[in-house]
Amino acid sequence: MKNVSKGLRNVYWIFLFLLVVLTSCVSRPNNQSIILVEPKNAAVGVPFNGQTFVFKGIVGTEYELIVKKDSTGETVFQKSVVPDTETFSVRIDNGKLAPNTLYRWYVRVKGNDSKASELWKFTTKENSAPTVSNLKPNGETNQPFGSIALSWNVINEDDDVLSFVVTVTRFGDTKPIYETTVSTNSCVVKGLSQLTTYEWSVVAKDPWGAKSDPLKAQFKTKKNEPPTRIELRSPQNGETNTKFNNLLIEWKGYDNDLEDLKYTVKLTSDSTNNALLSGSEETSYTVRGLKPNTEYTLEITAVDSYNESTKATFSFKTKPNEPPSAPTLITPNDGENINFSKVSNVVFKWNPSTDPDEDEIFYVFVFIDQYGNERPRGPISATDTTYTLSSSVFSNGKTYGWRVEAHDVNGGVISSEKRTFRTFTNRPPDVPRDPTPSDGANELPNRIPQFTWTATDPDGDLLTYDIYIGKSATTLTLEATGLTSPTYSTPRLFDFSQTYYWKVVVHDGYNDPVEGPVWSFTITNKNSVPTAPELVSPLNKEAGVAFNGAKLRWKASEDYETPQSQLTYYLYVGKADGMTLVATITGETNPEILRIVANLTPLTTYYWRVEVKDEFGNYAYSKTWEFKTKQNTAPSAPTNPNPRDGGKLPNKENVLSWQCSDPDGDQLSYELYISSSSDFSGVAPINRNEANYLWTPPSTGTYYWYVVAKDPYGGEAAGPTWTFSVE
Repeated sequence: MKNVSKGLRNVYWIFLFLLVVLTSCVSRPNNQSIILVEPKNAAVGVPFNGQTFVFKGIVGTEYELIVKKDSTGETVFQKSVVPDTETFSVRIDNGKLAPNTLYRWYVRVKGNDSKASELWKFTTKENSAPTVSNLKPNGETNQPFGSIALSWNVINEDDDVLSFVVTVTRFGDTKPIYETTVSTNSCVVKGLSQLTTYEWSVVAKDPWGAKSDPLKAQFKTKKNEPPTRIELRSPQNGETNTKFNNLLIEWKGYDNDLEDLKYTVKLTSDSTNNALLSGSEETSYTVRGLKPNTEYTLEITAVDSYNESTKATFSFKTKPNEPPSAPTLITPNDGENINFSKVSNVVFKWNPSTDPDEDEIFYVFVFIDQYGNERPRGPISATDTTYTLSSSVFSNGKTYGWRVEAHDVNGGVISSEKRTFRTFTNRPPDVPRDPTPSDGANELPNRIPQFTWTATDPDGDLLTYDIYIGKSATTLTLEATGLTSPTYSTPRLFDFSQTYYWKVVVHDGYNDPVEGPVWSFTITNKNSVPTAPELVSPLNKEAGVAFNGAKLRWKASEDYETPQSQLTYYLYVGKADGMTLVATITGETNPEILRIVANLTPLTTYYWRVEVKDEFGNYAYSKTWEFKTKQNTAPSAPTNPNPRDGGKLPNKENVLSWQCSDPDGDQLSYELYISSSSDFSGVAPINRNEANYLWTPPSTGTYYWYVVAKDPYGGEAAGPTWTFSVE
């Protein structure tokens, strides 16, 4: 029996092993909605350049096409696509695949291998070598040696990106005189010799190491000729009214041998002889500092590599000089008063001039003294100049003038407008007055939130202030300094029944400080509690109060020492045996205070009261009132569907929306039902806190939907059933 039992166990394990093996051999695609089309599974001879992959999927879904090298699993191509047709194709970039290589490919929903197609394999074709033909020139004579274009044709069955090795050799020599690698089927060779036979060849290479057979050709260069002519492009030959500053001279030389020419350029006039270039390959030159209204002769000589030359002579005349634009004066302003006590010097500024001829500009500053005499200063390259306010130049209470001349280097001159200014001496500020609190004031609260005073300055200077406060008129303490306005705010609490003294010192920044008189005030001996808050609404025992936004209102308290804005209120709301603090309120200045309490319960009695506290910790309490909240009202039925009833939607992601309101202002939630059947059998609700839903149709056809609106207190309302079709 033991042997039989053991044999049965062995049969069981063998059967289980076979079942696992057979099951693993069955191909199970993870997503039947993705169907591979091209290249076919196990395909061979697939092009490795320009291959197109084709698959079928759901329009509007984002997929990833993945191609991997089978031997290593390396991903050689991966691209995200969103098909706009059921059958979609993706072309792979050239150079991604290699010849004669096994690859595997599949398509998945982006980033999700659990939603993928089958895995297909393919093998690329063998690589083919490129072929070169039709070399030009080949056998021709009389070819230019300065610059010659070589070209050829190429055939490449695999559409690879090719490179070409070009070699040029003197006929009969073995060592190349020129060798280069290019990516196009042409190149230009320069600097050959005249009357010489050359042999040249081209070899094409693809990225996989295949080469074309070497192909050779010959040509013979022509005899050298001197340059044929020189063309002046700018300025035109014989031109008048030519600019004389930063003049760009441009020319071009022509040579039948297509050589790179070298140029010698001379520019002469009756008074000058300038060599601009000598043996240069440049074909342009910018000349600076020519003379206006002058005739110039331009001589250009072009020389080739065999030292044969051609000369050309041209002429032009420069335009007459024009003066610069007039300077625009900036500071000081016309008629400005300049205070001797404020500044130690005067800075004169103006905007720069421009010159139509691009001449260099300098300025002459003209100072006009109190008697009208002009005193020029210059030349000045900057756009400002400074004068010290010394007694040798300026006197107090006098009027002076100034203007600026702009000069160019060719004698052009123009003047700005004339401005004047007047000197004077600063006066001290007035004594401060009109204090608050007023001098001798008594019975004041122990908090004085702000001290104020009036201060003026006859010259309109910007004033600053120091304030002193103390318990004795002779021992005042600096309370604050550098105040920029005639006010001082402080949270300080003064002692009850105490007389205080204070004064203000005014600074204008130029004169000695001006002290104000010593003022006084006396603090009251009373320390009172605030008045009790007086409840206003809802009325005591009022019913039908909103439970979602109950408006509680009371009259503000008053306090002798503490300003109303500094009082603190505490609002308590709750059941008779359990009122809780729902709000702490400060900074109120209105005669009545309103607070809105939300999230109460319908048909419930609530009690409420208000406490107030001043800054000394004194409290006052209101009466306790009660109110009863209203009954809950269900929300309205959802309306205004999007899409409209009987409407149409495209077969892609869409937004379904509706409108709904609640008479109590409750925050609503929704149950959304969507079905392809009008009886909604087996459809689970989609719970939403917003009146919309982003929905993707599973397929085309007719759909039915409705919405149930719910409030937090059990009220609900169902909308009608709407329909739409997906095309």
